[in-house]
Amino acid sequence: MEKTPKKPLSRKSKKALVSAVITLLVVTAVILANLISSVLTQKYSVFTSDITSLKSFELAEQSKNIAKNVDKKVKITFHSEKRDYENRDPYCKQTSVIANELAKLSNGMISVEYIDVVKNPALANSYTEEDNLTANDVAVSCGDKRRLLKVSDLFTFEVYSSEYQYIASSQSEQVIDNAIVTVTSDIETKVAVVSESDSDDYKYFIRTLESNNYDVSEISLEKDELSDDIQMVVIYQPEDDFSTDALLKLDAFMSNDDKYGKNLLYIPDMGGAEHPNLDKFINMFGIGVSNGIAFEYDSSSRYYASDYYEYIFCDFGSNLYRENLSKDKEMPVMTGISRPIAIKNDNVEPLLVLSEKSGILPYTADDSWSMEDAVTGNICVMAQSSVGEGDNKSTLVVMGSGEMISQKYFINGLGNQYYIMTMLGELNNRSTKIISLPDKTITNFDINTDAHTRFWIGFVMYAVIPLMVLGCGFTVYLVRRNM
Repeated sequence: MEKTPKKPLSRKSKKALVSAVITLLVVTAVILANLISSVLTQKYSVFTSDITSLKSFELAEQSKNIAKNVDKKVKITFHSEKRDYENRDPYCKQTSVIANELAKLSNGMISVEYIDVVKNPALANSYTEEDNLTANDVAVSCGDKRRLLKVSDLFTFEVYSSEYQYIASSQSEQVIDNAIVTVTSDIETKVAVVSESDSDDYKYFIRTLESNNYDVSEISLEKDELSDDIQMVVIYQPEDDFSTDALLKLDAFMSNDDKYGKNLLYIPDMGGAEHPNLDKFINMFGIGVSNGIAFEYDSSSRYYASDYYEYIFCDFGSNLYRENLSKDKEMPVMTGISRPIAIKNDNVEPLLVLSEKSGILPYTADDSWSMEDAVTGNICVMAQSSVGEGDNKSTLVVMGSGEMISQKYFINGLGNQYYIMTMLGELNNRSTKIISLPDKTITNFDINTDAHTRFWIGFVMYAVIPLMVLGCGFTVYLVRRNM
């Protein structure tokens, strides 16, 4: 039986077929382009770009170097599903982006996961009750070492009213960087803290030590012994004086069987309570704590013109621990309410001092006291003294203000965190670098772009894309016309 020849396609059918093929090819090309773009932007940082005006989602060079040099497997865990976490706040989105950008640069050493802690209660069981795990927390882990980053660690809050707080800026890049360095570091320094304080400043200081890989334990000098592996003792604003037995333990710790090599950080009580036994011990190092509060009369040395006692710019009494700190006041070290430090011999090195127009407000001041008449100049608010010979020395540091190490003074616009943590690192022979990056602020949800970027976005949206569409349409028209 003869086959019936196929009827040739009509002109109209050919045009319809060509149109369908072209449409299919264009749609396929768009889908493939999107898939390839998605894969590349997820895996490689070079294919992503921060077009925001303040570059709030772009990693600092220090962060990039940390990611590129990680030599151990690190996991960053968000305790929510990705969409839920990123939709909570623009700053949460920024934190998520930062974590993923670090992972892209790490050559597979850093991974990011999102696990809903509500749907996976077994995850919560791996944390302690004190961790108070929430869906907003972020964990950075390496093997058995883990740092849990709370919202208060990641963001800086300001009070709008007595009932409302808002995120003013983000320090998540620095905090995550520090956590990565901490969990991958083999350096660990044991610190014994003597304090009865329950203040937020105290808790923040302890968290700061722990986040920088210090193994912190709280002890009582009256009841506990100081083990040989403790490198540093911190006495934080003691309310009561110490007994003779307690100070004998401290003296034995500092002498270390004449091997020395130990450190003591003393932050006195601000209430003016008398500590004759402890004062006598401190005086042995040539340092005293004066009765009263330091004030700053020079308005140019005060952050707030009306405040003579807080937010005071410090001058450096020596060049110790100043590496990488600006010599002008681009990264100033500031003090809050501070006890004045008395220098009693030449062995004492003043670290931080106030201006020539500073002085002391005595605890016993009455209505006849005059601030102007009380100016004595260059009041010391932080000093150190050492005992021992050569490299084998034990060092006492007296810091007049506990606020100096509080969260509000450790913000990144100041040099407090870098200076103080560098000091503690050098005293304890730690080579771990201190990471200090500026806070990032998201303005108007950070959709503002600079003029150059706005021009090119507008050029692409209003010129390039319309011309491409017109070109495709014109091509289809010519093809169909010639068929």
